[in-house]
Amino acid sequence: MNEEDLAIIRNYFTSDEPFGPIDASEIDEPRAIDILFERHNEIYKNLHQGPSIVVGRKGSGKTSYMNSAYFANGYKYVAEVDASEAFTNVIRVVSKISSGPVFAESVAKVWDNTLHVGLFTDIRLKLPRDSKSRKLINDYLPKIGIREGDTIDDALWHVADIIAKKTKDKPLGLVADILRQLDNVTFSKTKDALIKELKNTQSKAAILLDSLDDFQLHMDSVGRALQGLLKFAGESNKPSSPIDIRLCLPAELYHRFNAISSNPNKDFRRKLLLHWVASELVFVAAHRITLYCNAHGLDKPIADKTTIQNKQDARRVLEAMLPTSLKCKLEVEEDPLAYILRHTQLLPRHLLIILNSISGKNKASSETSELLFSAESVRKGISAVEETIVHEILIAYRPVYPHAKAVCEQCIPELFMKFSIGDLERVFRTHGKKAMENDDFFDFKRMMIEIGAVGRVLDDKGRYIQAEFEYTVPHKLVTGTDDMLCFHPLFAEVFSSKIREKKPVYPYGARIEDKDYRQY
Repeated sequence: MNEEDLAIIRNYFTSDEPFGPIDASEIDEPRAIDILFERHNEIYKNLHQGPSIVVGRKGSGKTSYMNSAYFANGYKYVAEVDASEAFTNVIRVVSKISSGPVFAESVAKVWDNTLHVGLFTDIRLKLPRDSKSRKLINDYLPKIGIREGDTIDDALWHVADIIAKKTKDKPLGLVADILRQLDNVTFSKTKDALIKELKNTQSKAAILLDSLDDFQLHMDSVGRALQGLLKFAGESNKPSSPIDIRLCLPAELYHRFNAISSNPNKDFRRKLLLHWVASELVFVAAHRITLYCNAHGLDKPIADKTTIQNKQDARRVLEAMLPTSLKCKLEVEEDPLAYILRHTQLLPRHLLIILNSISGKNKASSETSELLFSAESVRKGISAVEETIVHEILIAYRPVYPHAKAVCEQCIPELFMKFSIGDLERVFRTHGKKAMENDDFFDFKRMMIEIGAVGRVLDDKGRYIQAEFEYTVPHKLVTGTDDMLCFHPLFAEVFSSKIREKKPVYPYGARIEDKDYRQY
């Protein structure tokens, strides 16, 4: 790494946050995004298949994988579209409809026009001056009111404004009539010319659309807009096409998106699920702390490791920073790295929050060197951020489970760490029903499983309770009447579940030795 790169990294890695920023939106330099991006994982390998939809939970790295288009997959041109602006404008169109059917195919064509006009606006000054497609783009855009100097947001507004005005009191099903107002003949000619030129020059372009914090799925117009967008995404990124779409969606709403989709099998056929395993998270953390040491000229946890090349080295780096063992609150001896990982839901953000917190506690105690953490610092560091992590989880699920926090507050303190379906139903009837404002036990159980608060016990015969949680399965976690359940360590701690037996819960996947649960 050269001095210029080290100077860039120093902007993001400090002694207060030696594992770097936890939010990808804080990293605004393309070179910094490239350096911090970790490629030694199965997710990155599958990125080369050109997914049109990237699905991940809050903290899974959706924004990082979207932004990887700037330096991966060979894209020469990248247009980043503001998701809130795009949805606002397409919803303006859909909400103007007063009668008639609204077909997903029609709304998909509106998205096609809208996003490609955004690409035209962004790419027109980047194409060669003698480019035929550049000339066509510069001829076409003024016809729909887009002037030189307009941004992508300006372009989206112009497109939606034209369509909305012309479709007022008309069914959107008559898509040909609507798109004619955008000079659809010229649009198709311009799009085809750009595709031909990109193919001839062996170049590729990407349209990026990041996720929204709140999709407001209760609105009918949002559902229609989403249905069209999913169809457009499902039809995009064909191997022969030089223009790709990369749409980010929150996994917390994935089941709802499936229900909204007009054809889930087709719409999600090119999706990438951001599911992580412990060894990959350890690699991310080891990569980050090595960057910190390189940037500030510090001794590394393992002296000969200036870069991390394999999972074994990554594990050695973190283990060199941790005590050889520690006792948890239940007075049970645990491996420190596994102890940290079981207090996450296997998300990079969770691990980085915890490690930065441990570093802070260690620094304040002055017990050891900066990169050698004490057992007490590990315990205190995790305890300090457990509530923050749980709060973020609940916020992410709030659009579908607005009462989750209140339900957890009422129900979890009434149950032991491990419990039966009958125990869970009893507590729901006496405490949860009112908090949830719903008397359906199965809705309650689904919520607790979906947010990762409750898992299914796999084995409780040894020193630990091994359990499976929904965030490590590619589908819904279904439980039977004879299954024993348990709380995730984070939820058990934050909401104070009862303690009967001194056995820590180990979510499946929290140990590096656990088998990869994913289905790639």
